Amino acid sequence: MDKKQLSLIIGSLLHDIGKLLYRYNDGRNHSISGYDFIKQIQAISDEGDILDCIRYHHSSMLKNSEADKSSLCYITYIADNIAAAADRRVKESGDGGFVRDIPAESIFNIINGNNEKMIYSSAVLSDESNINYPHNGNASFSEEFYGRIVDNIRDNLKAIEFSESYINSLLQLLEADLTYIPSSTNMGELRDISLYDHSKLTAAFGSCIYEYLSEKNITDYRDILYDNADKFYDEKAFRIFSLDMSGIQDFIYNISSKGALKGLRSRSFYLELLMENITDELLSRLHLSRANIMYTGGGHTYLILPATARSADVIVDFEKELNSWFADMFGNGLYSASGYYDCSANELKNIPDGSYRNIFSSVSSIISAKKLHRYSANDIAKLNTPKQFDHTRECVICHRSDMLDTGDKCRICSGLEKLSGAIIDSRDMFFAVMKADDPDCSVPLPFGCGLAAYTQSELKEIMHSDSNYIRSYCKNRFYTGYNLSTNLWVGDYAAQRDFEGLINNSDGIQRLAVIRADVDNLGQAFVNGFTETGGGKYETISRTATFSRKLSEFFKLHINSILENGEFQLFTDKSEKKRNAVIVYAGGDDLFIIGGWDDIICFGVDLYNSFKKYSQGTVTVSAGIGIYPDKYPISAMAAHSGQLEDISKSYKNGEKNAVTLFDESGSYSWSELIDKVIGEKLRSLQSYIDNNGVHSKALLYKMLELIRSKEQDNRLNIARFAYLLSRIKPDEEKVSAEQTALYNDFSKNMYRWIQSDEDCRQLVTAIYIYIYMNRESEENI
Repeated sequence: MDKKQLSLIIGSLLHDIGKLLYRYNDGRNHSISGYDFIKQIQAISDEGDILDCIRYHHSSMLKNSEADKSSLCYITYIADNIAAAADRRVKESGDGGFVRDIPAESIFNIINGNNEKMIYSSAVLSDESNINYPHNGNASFSEEFYGRIVDNIRDNLKAIEFSESYINSLLQLLEADLTYIPSSTNMGELRDISLYDHSKLTAAFGSCIYEYLSEKNITDYRDILYDNADKFYDEKAFRIFSLDMSGIQDFIYNISSKGALKGLRSRSFYLELLMENITDELLSRLHLSRANIMYTGGGHTYLILPATARSADVIVDFEKELNSWFADMFGNGLYSASGYYDCSANELKNIPDGSYRNIFSSVSSIISAKKLHRYSANDIAKLNTPKQFDHTRECVICHRSDMLDTGDKCRICSGLEKLSGAIIDSRDMFFAVMKADDPDCSVPLPFGCGLAAYTQSELKEIMHSDSNYIRSYCKNRFYTGYNLSTNLWVGDYAAQRDFEGLINNSDGIQRLAVIRADVDNLGQAFVNGFTETGGGKYETISRTATFSRKLSEFFKLHINSILENGEFQLFTDKSEKKRNAVIVYAGGDDLFIIGGWDDIICFGVDLYNSFKKYSQGTVTVSAGIGIYPDKYPISAMAAHSGQLEDISKSYKNGEKNAVTLFDESGSYSWSELIDKVIGEKLRSLQSYIDNNGVHSKALLYKMLELIRSKEQDNRLNIARFAYLLSRIKPDEEKVSAEQTALYNDFSKNMYRWIQSDEDCRQLVTAIYIYIYMNRESEENI
């Protein structure tokens, strides 16, 4: 990255800093106030290119300026216009006018046919803050709030050295402070794009335009981007790129039971970091920054790249090198497929109508085709060439024989075991990408690199003194520092260190449970989610990027808070508590969590309630929950819970928004599980049996026996069931009126429910839950 592009990125990221000052206490034009504010930062005070990008990013300031025709401010000007045109859509109704303290609106207001006006409260983004849910109340972004934001940005800018190494620190600063601040405060426009997302997109577009024009040897930016801007809007200067990594699930769960929980979490984090590093490496080769990332998570990434010949060549070589490394290291276990589509600024604004959708459907089709034809003839020959290794020995963790280290573990498993303490036990560790021959490297990475873990003090020394250092990551912490690539939001909640701890801290029966959950119809939401509301005018890249980031934020960051602050309870005598659970994986739109059986069921309800509130019910989630003995193989748990999740995805012919509990007979909509199975049937069992425990176990087993006989014979002996209920009728002369009333309600409910197939099915699930709640042994039921 040359000095010009560095200045362009920084200037574009900071171009709207004056908006904060205007909303705080500076009533001047925000281009002027922003220029004066940044000019006070010593590291930038003499950087004319950066300052001009801030001062002249609007036509009103630019047309009468003395800016040279090759000034970068013309690039920021048009990049801002492209981003703003994708941001700002006039509301269907409502008056215009700018209001300084107006709150940001939710992106979920207009997705999947929704038409709401929910807003966010003023907040900053951090791992310690509560989830900022959209709401219908009042929220004022006060002068005091903006003052705190301005002071924090000023203080942090003074500590940042403006070089390529620090661009990502600047991005993190803006993400923390500007995520909930609206880009526009115009009452007549939607305010669902944050100032962070707008600034980031402006920098991304600016970088692409710079590379695109540089390849064409064009330096008269005024002519191309200002005087003839309308023509440039139709040039295919941008490239929407996506990369998809296959084989993730098999890699994570392909381990033995010994130390399985630690191994699962380590492998999951390794893949997360692997994907981030792959993304960073490609951006580095293209002379771009993380501002060009639209989305990364769950083995997928979407990038905004320049539509240049050099970019195309880099992508081809990059994909070949990456898949060659995957083949050498994992055989056919991991594989990447990429695709891209070249488009214009107008297409990114959905001009003409439908063109924006075509971008993503085209990219998806290319990737799907590549997955069907993964390997060339040479690749297949290479994969099938026998390797020289000792077939009598295998890795005790993943059971591979071809990658054994000097001991009884392969290179990957051995390295992850060494790193597991840093990955699992501490948020204060840093993970550095080093050249592969560095002695500190524990786990291999592609492109001749390896991964090492360091404390903050160790990393500072290595950053400045070790030529093997490339980049580093931290998790769930905002840091600014030399070449500190990014903070990774990571779902890393862990109540226990092993399966035994999870089982011993379960209430009732001592069993594990696994929940696997996934957002429903996510691909459809990305491609068509903004089509219905507004007739397609909201189909823009800014909204896709914001929607993607909000989903990733939920599953990577907020998921920790949901587990930390459990709300729903099966046991009525318990209040909120930390969940007895461990996150194995939580990605951009899905999760795998293991824990005590009761806490996993309760967490599932919390997940549904929280995500419904977060997404305003516009996007749903389906899940599978399986319950297992402590010695059950983790790979089998993963497979079975995945099958249950698939059943939920097929609920009511694809209606989804469902959960499947235990087996296929326990598939319900979330509301049905909460209101009918638990709220009605289970609570009825608890209300009666907990007060009349003498008959409890025998009664439940006889109920199950009768219901099972109905399933076998397709009929239920009503007389036998009525007789069963009469056997437990209390003597009214010997018990209180309250106990008599409890019995009457209970028997009426039971008699009514067993005559309905659906109520009967719900009752069976409730009985199983109740038995689990009141049993400590592993007896069969």
